[in-house]
Amino acid sequence: MNLPLASDRSVTFSEQEVLRDAYAVLLPAFTTADFNEESWDFFTRGGIAALLGSTRDEYVARRMNSNRCFYETPEMLRHYRARASLIAGDVLIAIDYEIGGVHRLHDLGPQLSHPSAAADMATREVEEFGRNAATAAKKVGINFFLSPVVDVVAGPNPWLLNRSIGTDPTVVARITSAFIIGAQSAGVPATAKHFPGHHIAAEDPFDSSTVVVPGTLKDLEPGFLPFRSAIKAGVKAIMTGPIPVPAIDDSQPSSTSAKMVRMLRTEFGFGGLIVSDDLDLPGTMRGRPLEDVAVTALAAGVELLLLAGGPQVHAVAKHIASSAAEGRLDVQVLRSAAQKVRWLAKEAA
Repeated sequence: MNLPLASDRSVTFSEQEVLRDAYAVLLPAFTTADFNEESWDFFTRGGIAALLGSTRDEYVARRMNSNRCFYETPEMLRHYRARASLIAGDVLIAIDYEIGGVHRLHDLGPQLSHPSAAADMATREVEEFGRNAATAAKKVGINFFLSPVVDVVAGPNPWLLNRSIGTDPTVVARITSAFIIGAQSAGVPATAKHFPGHHIAAEDPFDSSTVVVPGTLKDLEPGFLPFRSAIKAGVKAIMTGPIPVPAIDDSQPSSTSAKMVRMLRTEFGFGGLIVSDDLDLPGTMRGRPLEDVAVTALAAGVELLLLAGGPQVHAVAKHIASSAAEGRLDVQVLRSAAQKVRWLAKEAA
């Protein structure tokens, strides 16, 4: 079967090309840097981007465990990137490298003791920190940061505990923009997260399927400043949040919301890559099958979909491809998203 492009009915793509595009828009999180059969299978089928993630315990603790720090060597990380590149060409090997928060490289790169420590740093010092972080990451094969966290937290938020810079939007904007400029000057694309900002989230979206960001659009406005500053600083990617923000969209979580994407593209003028937060969180799935959540996110305009590794990666890719074949997802939307991921991988090579 050949699938026509919506914009040009004379151009078609084979089922195999569409399936490879479906893998190209996925960002599976692998908890190990061992290049095992799971990683090999993903990149062989068309995958472009992978997140070297952490365990849930490490994520909650905001630090990597001692066993990982012992056995996960620079050579192992470099080997991962080399194997992936040998199979897929230009790839994105991502990590969380937050300013004092979740930091995947443990002692292999510079880190602050707490996000608040950055507030006392001069702008040039933060830029240098970002540059040094990116340089250390590139030395071990990492070329994509899912950071910084630019949310301005003003109330209860267990999800972003010890991950946010502070409560002053101006300070958060200054620090995170400087980090972005520094990291990207060293050749590592950064990701500002989590749009549109989460000033309050009473429960962790890892645990709750009903949590939302409360308040009016006016309540959200202070948190918009760091995103506008990040865009002005040239940030390559922005990650959407995992839960609904009813003041903007009362029917969809941010990572599956066409209204949220439209706001980011038009009102904020962002032209870079839009990355979802974890699609398999209860706060995002809201009782829906993961495969349907992924198709909804792509249809909304999100271009790179974060999800846990494992067999579900293949199930989601196949469902995306079949949705394009059956007309539930515009094949041009899928193709454009895949191309956007490939372009960033080429830029970060």
